[in-house]
Formats: sequence, structure tokens, C-alpha cells
Amino acid sequence: MVGVIIGIVVIGIGVVLLINRRKAQDKLLEIKSTQTVSAGDLYDLWKSVSDELGTRGGFRQPAEVKGTVRCEQPLTSELGKHPCVHYEMRVEERYEETYTEKDAQGNVQRKTRTGNVTVASNTQNIPFYVEDATGRVLVRPDGANIDPVQMISKYEPHANQTRLTFGGFTFNVAHPGGNRRILGYQFTEKIVPLDRPVYVLGEASDTSGELAIQKPSESGKPFIITLKSEEELTRSTESSIRMLFVGAIVCFAVGLAIVAYAAMQLGR
Repeated sequence: MVGVIIGIVVIGIGVVLLINRRKAQDKLLEIKSTQTVSAGDLYDLWKSVSDELGTRGGFRQPAEVKGTVRCEQPLTSELGKHPCVHYEMRVEERYEETYTEKDAQGNVQRKTRTGNVTVASNTQNIPFYVEDATGRVLVRPDGANIDPVQMISKYEPHANQTRLTFGGFTFNVAHPGGNRRILGYQFTEKIVPLDRPVYVLGEASDTSGELAIQKPSESGKPFIITLKSEEELTRSTESSIRMLFVGAIVCFAVGLAIVAYAAMQLGR
């Protein structure tokens, strides 16, 4: 019976992979079907539609823009102190601890294991502009699938300090005592920096009172902000689609084999 359950779970994983593959296919379709528009042309279209409607607040248009990240009052990332419009930081404590475990004969064994626990994390973003040769357009990044660049990935061994400082980040170290000891800390930070080429796919709308690219009002539509080129994004999405399909087929094959074998065992 346990084998049947395991097989069904594996098949279920295959179903999830197919669902994710479908989502990736929809994303790829949006990337390929949405034409890149310049900031100037997008503003001209917005003004034309607004003038025709005689009001503002009803403009919605799928939009794909490419340009350079601009912001007059950027964020400053916590760890690297980099000017940016988005950052993700994480500090993980790496530890080692001893524990006891009984073997099959009931003997108590003393073992050692290592682990990680997140002691701090933060994500921040602010509206910014995508600037091209024709002008610039505002981007409101809330709800976007943001693909930042990694700026920091550093491990610092623990030196029995009571206060840890890295860049602009500081916190008090809590010594666990007992069977656990701190080995060190892993610092990671990713950002969307200023003055970098950026690709944005979303919905151009004036619901906030001004034209901006933001999360689409229609559920399921992609909202992407990435430092990759459109070509790089297309290739990586196509690769994900292939890998998800292969993974699903493997899960179905393995799951069915497990179920068949378990059923044979039950029938004996």
C-alpha cells in the first residue's frame, strides 16, 4: 500500500511539472507576441487614446519596453551599499550540532550535523524609469517577477564576536549554547542597479493618474523585470519548458512503475 501511495505522489509531481510547463509556455507566448515599443511611441499612443476617450484612467495596453534603469532617488542596498531600484538581501547562520540517535539494535549513537537558518532577510523596490532614445516611461515594480543580478555571495567564519557588521547591516549575535555552535554566516545580496540595460514586460496603464508599466490587471499575465536581453530570456524560458517536459515524463514513468510493482506485490 505504501508503494502505491509513493507512486501516486510521484505522478502528482509530474502533473505539477506539466502545469508549470504550461505557465512557462504562456509566458513565452507573451514575450514573443508583444512587440517592443519605445517610450515616445507609448506616450503618443496613450495621449491619442486618452484624447479619444475624453478622459484618463481607462488606458490599458500590453507593453514591452527596453532601455536603461533611471531613478533620481534610488535605494541603497543594505549589504553592499549600492544605489539601486530593487534589492534582496539574506543573512544565513551556518551551525553545527551534535545529537543522539538509536540504531536498529537500540544502541544510542552520537552524531554531528550541520544546518542553516535565516537570521535576516529583506526585499525592497521603488518605482523607476526605463529610458531610451525617445524618452522614458515609469515602471511600478510591485508584483513583478524581478530577475536581479547577484552582487554579494560571501561566507564569513564566526569569530566569537557578539556583534556582526557587514556593509550597512548590523545585528547582535545570539550564542545558542548547548549542543550547537555557530560556524559562520553566509551573506547574499541581489540588486537591480542604476544605469543598466533592462527589459520590462507588463501592462501600460494610467489608473494611477499617470502612464506607467505595472502588474497586468488580467490574472495570469506575466509581469517581468530582468537585466537579461529579450533573446536571453527567450532562450532560458524555452530551456525551462523542455526540462519541465522531460521531468514530467520521467515522473509519470517512474510513478506508474512503482504503482504497478506495488500492485503486483499486493496481489501475491
